[in-house]
Amino acid sequence: MGLGVLGKEKLFAILKKLIIVEVLAYLAFMGLALVADWGQIYEKFVLAKYIRFEIVEFLFLGLSQLVIIFVVFARSLAEEGDINELLKQGEHEKMEFKTSLRWDAKRGQVNKELEKAVMKTVSAFLNSGGGCLLIGVNDKNKPLGLEEDFTSLSKPDTDGFENHFNNIFNSMLGPEFRRLVKLDFENVDGKLVCLVSVRPSQRPAYLKTENGENFYIRTGNVTTPLKMSETANYISSGKI
Repeated sequence: MGLGVLGKEKLFAILKKLIIVEVLAYLAFMGLALVADWGQIYEKFVLAKYIRFEIVEFLFLGLSQLVIIFVVFARSLAEEGDINELLKQGEHEKMEFKTSLRWDAKRGQVNKELEKAVMKTVSAFLNSGGGCLLIGVNDKNKPLGLEEDFTSLSKPDTDGFENHFNNIFNSMLGPEFRRLVKLDFENVDGKLVCLVSVRPSQRPAYLKTENGENFYIRTGNVTTPLKMSETANYISSGKI
């Protein structure tokens, strides 16, 4: 039995993290090798009489590789556990679920209003102390996955999803806020979902649409628009 699309996506994400950590570890080892002659230092120890430095070096590198692999996989499993915990908590002031980014299952087509709804929530979190958005989960806390969103994109994978998210984010909110938002893809019960983690903004984030600019905040587990006078009062109150 093959891994399937979701399994491959998860494996690719883990391998990507592993490669990054391996490169960083390699650079660190190179830096250590350049600052001192470790072989000469090792010769001063009693152990050098019984075990050659090359063997100790090989064992150290091997153990380091095992530790790196263990840590990366352990963190990946912990992240999946964290997602399950978020699902159990359900929606609240700092958490909202969205079935998809753009695919309307009822209509069987792309719906730009769904993209707008996602960006409304993100903007509200930016203006209200931050929060998290899970895409690919329905309002009954059930993971549905991102497969239909993927098939609607020219590049049907996590990279294509994030690229499209970036495009609509930059258009509707502005690239200056993108550094405050992080996307993570996690496999939950065989379904790939996207966790959008939003940090609070130090300046107002307005949602730009064809009808102008709108300001949103979180009130309980709801994304709420404010009128112009309400927005001015909210900002002047020091909540941003």
